[in-house]
Amino acid sequence: MIHVYSDSFGETHGDGTWPAKLEFIREEEVKINGSGGTGPNWSLRKLINDLETSKIKNKDSVIVLLSDQKRMEFPWLENDWLADGIFLLAEDIPEEIVKHLKGGTPEFDKYRYKKYEYEIRTIAQSLGPMFLYENVKNITFLHLLSQQFSEINFLVFTCFSLNHFTSRYKNFNITSTKLLYDLDFEELNSSNFYYVSTPVSYMAGTYDGDEMLNNHMTVEQNEKFGIFCNDILNNNTPDTSWFAYKAYDDPYAEHQGSEPPAPLFIYD
Repeated sequence: MIHVYSDSFGETHGDGTWPAKLEFIREEEVKINGSGGTGPNWSLRKLINDLETSKIKNKDSVIVLLSDQKRMEFPWLENDWLADGIFLLAEDIPEEIVKHLKGGTPEFDKYRYKKYEYEIRTIAQSLGPMFLYENVKNITFLHLLSQQFSEINFLVFTCFSLNHFTSRYKNFNITSTKLLYDLDFEELNSSNFYYVSTPVSYMAGTYDGDEMLNNHMTVEQNEKFGIFCNDILNNNTPDTSWFAYKAYDDPYAEHQGSEPPAPLFIYD
């Protein structure tokens, strides 16, 4: 069995999706544990529970798509998927972003949590630069798990760059991202662990059409990504020619300025 832990880049399983393609190629069931708007802690909590309760068996594969580290599950959020963009409520943001946070219905209105601005800012100022390295720590934690569960394959992605505008948020007090972009994860890769340095959003790129996309990818991209995952799980050289190498825009943070380019994946 293949277990997927993700945000909206891996929440849809059905015709024309990458989990369905992967299931077809490998002739294995793909179990989806994904939900849009959620962060890496949401996914890792589910993964840890599945490991502790032995829902993941030897010879199974685990695919983790680590989302934006700023998606914190504050206890007053009414739904997990509202975590996206919540830290902007403690920032000075332009009116067009306020409108975006308000959404179109009360259910999607994140601006109602503006009343917790002080608490949000306190968390940001207290943890600060730790957020910048949150997914670095998540990657190394997953590597440690792979050593403890040596009969399980781990394939790890980030959905966005390791920074993903975190350094643009004033309340995080981040002064430099140099070390973040100098980090080399190659030594972590092993027979049952692989980290792909190109974020999934940089593979899919920005979509300008009107069609609703499954997993933020076209049908062709879903198929390519499913094949890509299968190639890595088989220790084969994957096809990267379809990568857009263009960031999927973050509607909540793009006003902060362009982020540095994500590291590009090179398969050895």
